[in-house]
Amino acid sequence: MARPEKPLLDGRGELAALAKCLRDGRDSKGVTYRELASGSGDYSSTTFQRAASGQRLPRREVARSYAHACGIDIDHVDRLWEAAYREKQRAARGEPLPTGFPPHLVHSLADLSAALVALHATRGGPTIRLMHKRARQRPAECTPLSTSTLHRILRRRSVPTSRGSLHAFLIGCEVPLPQRYLWEQAAARARRNHRADAAAAQQSMAQLEAQFAEDAAQRLTPERAAQLLRAAGLHPAEAYRGFTVPWTVRCLACDGVQRIRLSDIAQGQRRCPICPDRNSDTAAED
Repeated sequence: MARPEKPLLDGRGELAALAKCLRDGRDSKGVTYRELASGSGDYSSTTFQRAASGQRLPRREVARSYAHACGIDIDHVDRLWEAAYREKQRAARGEPLPTGFPPHLVHSLADLSAALVALHATRGGPTIRLMHKRARQRPAECTPLSTSTLHRILRRRSVPTSRGSLHAFLIGCEVPLPQRYLWEQAAARARRNHRADAAAAQQSMAQLEAQFAEDAAQRLTPERAAQLLRAAGLHPAEAYRGFTVPWTVRCLACDGVQRIRLSDIAQGQRRCPICPDRNSDTAAED
């Protein structure tokens, strides 16, 4: 009969998950470490016992031999080992795990982006190639993402744009189906709130533009826009295209060219980025 294991010192983390998997395999086999080592013929009972201790990461070949001797899915043990290895590397570099909201607290697209990055880290940080491979193996459940799109998502430069692409990301992180539905609801809520916020911002900009307009349509004419620009010490360098559209202008004081939005000037949020540097340089020379 197999000897009871000593409790894991830390039941959390990827290393603990690997150790628990190995222990469960030996328990289901109902053998001692000596019998396990004898059946394997590759490593000693002490080596196998250390591999399942949860105190240090065993070599990959040791974990595979242990899994084979117990009849555990070697691919599954491989994934657990890789996750524990990445966890060990992060700890060695002093990199904390990224933080993010759980799906039920996601409100905005920014929340969703941070939450997906944190989810990826807590699921062992699988490589982009591995995530892509996992999604391609289950095309009926998702729309596989390209490796470049996965890279942008993990750099917080983008989020999945559809239900299928979201499921591809979650499958890549091996998120179970019931939990994937929670993330689906979170993504739908974030997109809905984003549309509402965008509509509110557009209405706010329309009201602000109307304060400066002089015609009945409450829209700035190119002439009126140029007047406001010159009042801010700037001069148009291209035709006016809209209150919130980037506009190429030239500073009347330093002749520097820049891109601005008239809406930013109307809110007092834009100044020439060159003039302050020039003034500080002049003061330093004096």
